[in-house]
Amino acid sequence: MRIVLLAVLMSLTACGFHLREQAVLPAALQELRIEVADPFSPIGQELGRALQRAGATLHDDAADKVAVLRVLSDALNTVPLSVSGTARVQEYQVVHRVEFEVVDAEGKVLLPREAIERRRDYRFDETQALGAAAEDELARKELRRDTLAALLRRVEAIR
Repeated sequence: MRIVLLAVLMSLTACGFHLREQAVLPAALQELRIEVADPFSPIGQELGRALQRAGATLHDDAADKVAVLRVLSDALNTVPLSVSGTARVQEYQVVHRVEFEVVDAEGKVLLPREAIERRRDYRFDETQALGAAAEDELARKELRRDTLAALLRRVEAIR
């Protein structure tokens, strides 16, 4: 058993596999302000926490001359995906779309307006209505997390 485990670990390290590390922000984004179009959107708060974990110092004052990450739109929608022969929805698709841009302290665009969109499908069983609502909420949370991770990877790639 130990030999098999050792062989698996050796093959994983040989293929280049490693756990994903925290985001490493470019020097121009170490001092940063986040502007969110919808101040009640959870993406702004989650993004702020993630950026702080990555080492960014966040500023609230618009007068501070720091880089700005603008979340221009944040939309989370649930749409019917398939309908049964009795005209009842059988599957839903949750779509999360975030548009953002990044400008440096001098106002130069580091990352022009870009959109990230993630989708997740789930089946709706009308006999399990309470479970379907929980599944919808779970899909929304996972999409928000995936979208946030994609946004951070995109910001991390700025050079």
